[in-house]
Amino acid sequence: MDLTAQDATRALAEALADETHCTIIPRVRKCNLEHFKNRFSPDENLYAVDVLESESTEIGPQMQEELQLRRRRTKDKGGNPGVTRERAIHFGPSGKNMLLRIRIQAPSLLRILSAILTEEEELWTTKPRTFIRPFTPLIYRHERVCAVLADLEKRWGSMPSTPRSGQEALPVDDCPAAVAELRCYVEFMNEEVIPIYHRYDNMSSDDDGQPRIRFNDLWCLFRVGELVYRPVGNGTTKEQDNTSLGNRTWRCYGTRPFWVKYRVTPSDVRSYTGSDDSEQASFGVHCYYIDYTGDEYCVVTDTFEIAPFKGEKAIKSLKVFPYRFATDHQKLMQSTIANATAFLQITKKRHAAYSGFTTTRTPKGGPTTDIEGNEVRQPEFIDSEVIVDFGKAFEACPAWKPEATVIRPIEFVHVQVADDDFSICWWSDHERTKLVKETSEMIIIRSSVTACERNFNLSHENRDADRFLIKIRSNDRNGRTTTEEDLSPEDYPLLPSRIFAYGLRGRKFLQLVVQNLKPVKKSDDAFRFLQINPQYKSTLQSLVEDHFDRKSSDRAGGVDIQGIDIIRGKGRGLFILLHGVPGVGKTATAEAIAAANGKPLFPITCGDLGLTPSEVEKNLQRIFWLADTWNCVLLLDEVDTFFSQRAKGDATLAKNALVSVFLRVLEYYDGLLFLTTNRPGSLDEAFKSRIHLQLYYSPLSREQTMDIWRMNIQRLERIEAERSDKTGGARMEIHEHKILRFAEKMFQKQKRQNRWNGRQIRNAFQVASSLAHYDARKANVSPELTVKHFKLVKGVTEDFDDFMHETLGKDEADMAFERGDRADHFVARRDREREREQERFPEEDEDEEASMAFTPRGSGAGGYGGRQRSTSFNRQRSLSPPGSSRGHPASSGGFFGPAAGGYGSSRQKEKPRIQLSGGGGGDYSRGVGGSSLRRYSDERNDERDSHLSPDHLPRGVEEDHRYAPRSGRYAGAGRSEYDRDPLPPRSPRKVKDESDDESSG
Repeated sequence: MDLTAQDATRALAEALADETHCTIIPRVRKCNLEHFKNRFSPDENLYAVDVLESESTEIGPQMQEELQLRRRRTKDKGGNPGVTRERAIHFGPSGKNMLLRIRIQAPSLLRILSAILTEEEELWTTKPRTFIRPFTPLIYRHERVCAVLADLEKRWGSMPSTPRSGQEALPVDDCPAAVAELRCYVEFMNEEVIPIYHRYDNMSSDDDGQPRIRFNDLWCLFRVGELVYRPVGNGTTKEQDNTSLGNRTWRCYGTRPFWVKYRVTPSDVRSYTGSDDSEQASFGVHCYYIDYTGDEYCVVTDTFEIAPFKGEKAIKSLKVFPYRFATDHQKLMQSTIANATAFLQITKKRHAAYSGFTTTRTPKGGPTTDIEGNEVRQPEFIDSEVIVDFGKAFEACPAWKPEATVIRPIEFVHVQVADDDFSICWWSDHERTKLVKETSEMIIIRSSVTACERNFNLSHENRDADRFLIKIRSNDRNGRTTTEEDLSPEDYPLLPSRIFAYGLRGRKFLQLVVQNLKPVKKSDDAFRFLQINPQYKSTLQSLVEDHFDRKSSDRAGGVDIQGIDIIRGKGRGLFILLHGVPGVGKTATAEAIAAANGKPLFPITCGDLGLTPSEVEKNLQRIFWLADTWNCVLLLDEVDTFFSQRAKGDATLAKNALVSVFLRVLEYYDGLLFLTTNRPGSLDEAFKSRIHLQLYYSPLSREQTMDIWRMNIQRLERIEAERSDKTGGARMEIHEHKILRFAEKMFQKQKRQNRWNGRQIRNAFQVASSLAHYDARKANVSPELTVKHFKLVKGVTEDFDDFMHETLGKDEADMAFERGDRADHFVARRDREREREQERFPEEDEDEEASMAFTPRGSGAGGYGGRQRSTSFNRQRSLSPPGSSRGHPASSGGFFGPAAGGYGSSRQKEKPRIQLSGGGGGDYSRGVGGSSLRRYSDERNDERDSHLSPDHLPRGVEEDHRYAPRSGRYAGAGRSEYDRDPLPPRSPRKVKDESDDESSG
């Protein structure tokens, strides 16, 4: 309650009536422990205030010495007094000495402080009250005491003040003397105690030296509502930047002072104890940070305990300390706010790219756990696109969800006191000849200050109150969620430094560091540079855009538009199958589509789904649910692993069950799904009917191959420029023109089965650039990427191809065709028409090097001859048998050279064999006998079904008979000597590299 001047007057009158015979001197006496705990005359006057001071806060040894001295005095009654230490009393500034205790002895002060500190009707008696450093209640209520003094001075200020004796008649108008006692107390507080509280207000890390503090003064360091910093390790700048080790920034919403009682135990050992056994002597700092539950923002609290320590300690070495003491705190705050801004943005955008380590500590600093609950001991490096989703992460691992707290005002007891075990002794004289009596003093062991600070910080009447905590209480009371709008810029630093996200590459939920996240922007660069059929591009983009537009309108307007399928909820997805040889852009197409539409790419493999039908159904439904929730482009690679054709028999029941489960779940998925395979022939028939669009990716053409080489050169230039800027090293010089000439000649010379695909070209650039850097370091010169580096890669690749062919006796394309998986020699109808147009109107290329790819390989009387595939009557695939041959219509100036025999075809029902059919004097002829092309046919095919192009031949004659322009390389006539089955062994190639005569760089 507030104490008015009238109340103070009445309190003074009551105090005067209760005073003892001792005279109260209106001064503040400072003394050592001996004089603080002893009176050396029964008639010794009392000072209004006694102050215990010492050079150190460790007064335990002095207390032990005093106790031993008292025991000797009581045992040696009337004996020699011994040596008594010199009196240590003064009334000036303490200087280097520390104020440890303040004892209020004047009854008037006791009554006034009682009314202010306890806020109760029951006032303190005349028994002295002692306050222990840091004098929390005296400091916190000092302004109210000053206000009481000002009111009393207005009333009694003009009257003289003299010491009062208890033996005098004490009328009420004797109050001026009591005002003097209150005045001396206020002056002492203003000059020596209040400065202790404000000592650290203007200190920061910018000050010279290391600010230090004593354990007793910790309450003076922390302010309720102030930001505090939790250091990690030694507090170095490197460790400060490592936000993966927990939240750095917290806000103090209260403190818990240590409760210290000095006891002299029977063994004469001083110890810290609490007011009861459950309390500890440490100093507690109650803090909170702001977290996100996926639905709303919440408060998460923690208490940082600071154990007692001797002497002074650097502030920055504490578990927590005010933010201003952090190294480069202003720069650190800018970084913290930047991370907080990124946190707010990413919780709304969700899709991001992450490159860095996972976090190993919770915001509180404790160890993190993985989704199975195991402690994470080592961080994991993640380089992947991620989906930030707190809610889904907490559903997968409930232990990760933060424990939200609503901070409310607390009830409290204003003041708690206890008798000091170390009594005050009254001696007959200074030599302690006789112990006259012992009196005790009441020590303030608990006050309401910390509770008042906390409650005032939550009060609407406080203009500096914590508005976020007030809003949290209000929303909790009214059942509303706390959103971003409830946050103020002052709250941003309290947001966590970690987020929960789903790693799309690793397919699992992770705890990541905010600062390692980068936004993923919508970009059509990858789609623009994608080397596939232009008609495929336009078809794909139109279908995908329409699909996402439909989903957006459905979700935004809440309109459920019925699909084409008559069954509700069925057939609303878009499934696209991409099939073809490896490395021609199937997976890249899905990636480019996702980037062009600003959608996350969610790649999965069959290994993510499980092996049993129940596992597949559970995992597939979960993946489809996540992909649909996040509006992802779902990519299932190597779909043939699951969707191979079903068969009869007990051994295939499990496999058939997997296919059935997949088909059933797939039927009700309404998202976008890309499926890729290089074994389209093995797919189940029921699966094929559920695909909306099937796109065949043929082997790369010359133009596509050269574009990929150019794109990789440009990409490598950007990488090397960035590398040079970061490291300060020399930038790599790339011999672009010569490398492209080498690539073009290599394409011309290699057979179709041996030509590099897009993935091999990319790998070649990685290896070649590493070789170039190694050569530069070895020779101590600037790096240069030349043709010789690619020749090394080419040689290694060809050696492996030769080894595999020698081992298996055939190429991958041959084996894939014989298994019924794939036909690499297939040419689409529009491609055949384009080739015929080129035969009729050959383009003239001014660049001789560039036109080499269109130079006819044969220019004699015959065109290409070659082995052709056929299917015999029993439908077993093999190379074409001998038989009748019909010439395909061709002019003398055809694309593949003049051919008298043209394209050959055969029909027969006997066992398939290999032969070279005759037909003109071609490049691969013996004498006048050439080689004509037999088309792939079976019992039911006719000439109109021919779809083979010489440039799409599988490894056959061109592998067994080397290319020799304009002349027959092999002597003889008639049929080939290879008129037999199986294939002959392949000898290593010994063909001269056309670029060998060029400079290597």
